[in-house]
Amino acid sequence: MKLFKTLRSITFIAVLLGLLSACAPVLIGGAIVTGVNVAHDRRPAGQVLDDKLITASVKNEIRKSLVDDSRVKVESYNGVVLLIGEVKSGSDRIKAEDSAAIKDGVINVVNELKLVSEISHIGSRSKDNYISSKAKASLLKVDIDGFDPTRVQITTANREVYLMGIVSREEADAVVERIRHLRGVNRVVKIFEYRDQ
Repeated sequence: MKLFKTLRSITFIAVLLGLLSACAPVLIGGAIVTGVNVAHDRRPAGQVLDDKLITASVKNEIRKSLVDDSRVKVESYNGVVLLIGEVKSGSDRIKAEDSAAIKDGVINVVNELKLVSEISHIGSRSKDNYISSKAKASLLKVDIDGFDPTRVQITTANREVYLMGIVSREEADAVVERIRHLRGVNRVVKIFEYRDQ
């Protein structure tokens, strides 16, 4: 807990310095965060940092608790942790969820891990990355006043596209409509928070 707060404070100061020095990039948990990212995000800057730390912490915990041949992707948005990928046993699926749920700052865990007999090969993972890239590019065509595609976090596993972010219902519908017609997409899963509740 104390380490988490210390890391958060250090990271927050680093990002603040980046904001003050012409948006210099900062490395957080393996991902680069810039002042531009934070400025466009609908989450407070502190929450953006918390989510990066939560993601890194959950990944580390899962790596320690699961067998090597599992494939688990972790994303965090506004305290909601998404687990996607593949595991070979129900106990690994539960261990992964428990590893995420115990972390500071986690509000909810969405466990979309699939039980499989064989973990997918690198070719299928490459297709998932390609689908994510196409999905992100397709959002540039969403024609809603004030819509910013960088506010939608997109992750793909097993040709299923997962969407996170803080959006209006109109934005959510437009995003899903754009992505669900893309070639190779089998399913679109919304894990949005809505601004217009």
